[in-house]
Amino acid sequence: MAFFLALLVGAAIACSDILLNLAHETISARTMDFGIDLQSTVEVVPRGTVMQELVVNHCEDCPDFGWSVKHGFVAFNMVGVNIATDGLNEAGLSAAWLYLYATKYPRANASDPRPVITSLVSYFLGNFATVDEVKAQVNNVQFAEFDPRLQTLFAPGAKESKFPLHVAIHDAKGKSIVLEFLNGTLHVYDNPGGVMTNDPTFEKHLQQLADHGDKPIPGTYSSSDRFIRLSLLNQHAATPFTPNTTYSRATPEQAAVSTALHLINTVAIQTGDIAEGEATQFTVVRDHGRRTIYFLANENQLLRRLHFGDIDFGSPNSRRAIPVTFGDWFVDLTKVQQESSLRSIDLPPRSIVEQLLNGSTSPSQLAALAVAHAATSAPMIGFWGGLAVGFICAVALAVLVAYYMRPVPPSKRAAEYTLLPYQQ
Repeated sequence: MAFFLALLVGAAIACSDILLNLAHETISARTMDFGIDLQSTVEVVPRGTVMQELVVNHCEDCPDFGWSVKHGFVAFNMVGVNIATDGLNEAGLSAAWLYLYATKYPRANASDPRPVITSLVSYFLGNFATVDEVKAQVNNVQFAEFDPRLQTLFAPGAKESKFPLHVAIHDAKGKSIVLEFLNGTLHVYDNPGGVMTNDPTFEKHLQQLADHGDKPIPGTYSSSDRFIRLSLLNQHAATPFTPNTTYSRATPEQAAVSTALHLINTVAIQTGDIAEGEATQFTVVRDHGRRTIYFLANENQLLRRLHFGDIDFGSPNSRRAIPVTFGDWFVDLTKVQQESSLRSIDLPPRSIVEQLLNGSTSPSQLAALAVAHAATSAPMIGFWGGLAVGFICAVALAVLVAYYMRPVPPSKRAAEYTLLPYQQ
């Protein structure tokens, strides 16, 4: 367990989280960025699972506290320990831990009858269905820092480290909040922009965004730049794909998930991109409405998913986990491609195309040339046959236009046409 806690510290922590600005979909995404191997797993935590809270820092007299999961959830855990750092529950509420150096937790009070919570993400996922519920009940418990000495207990020789974190929460209704612990006090912020990164504090991020104005979108991996970049790009998240294109045929679900990936990939960190050696170890896309989680891993960029409709959150037997790296990393289409009847059209000789472009050959002559060439090239029959038909239709249309546009004597024109009264 201490090894798990040690993993939450790195020379640089650069996670990002976003709730997309969409009118008819509720989709969020995050990156998990660390410089050391998190050994992350994706685990189903059924209803009724008993969760035990971690040892509290500076509170030797704090009693044990365990609670039973009310809402089943899918968690992204680390090194096999059932402490969620990210996840989505069956009610459509997500919670995510992100690093914030400015964090200073409240000090737990053993004489306070309220229970002390240290596993924040698990607690929110397992107990609440909406953001409004979270806001109404956050003062019913004490939130505190877990004891960093756990590292030395379970990993002898490990350096004790603090774990300053803040939390992003979104629900299926599209509401979003940020929880931060500053100077020993809990602060809860509504987050209509839907974006959270790391330092500085959330309020300072909002001020930096306002001060940015109409300057170009920043491109570095700093927390401030990532916050501004995602916030500005999110303003256009609802823009549909270009109509009548081959890439505009996606279902609403596919389009929304694709948009989420496009946005979150703008802050994903490739190994070696920053000096500290940090990288995006996995990316999560959460479909709050359809209760579906999608994920990618650093070395496995094939999108995989867990659909909650196929999970029995009421059964203890559903308590299973897989590595976030699990699964095929490609889809082999060789057999499909070789069995496809689709093929492109071969072009005719340049001279024939030039005659068509220059208009130096009459439609009937060009059609005859096309048919003659097609006879010597079987794959061209369909193309040139269609071209010949097109020319014949063009000639017929030209004859009709010439006929109806011919000069007509006034007396005859009056007999053929009747002036209709103008109606506004």
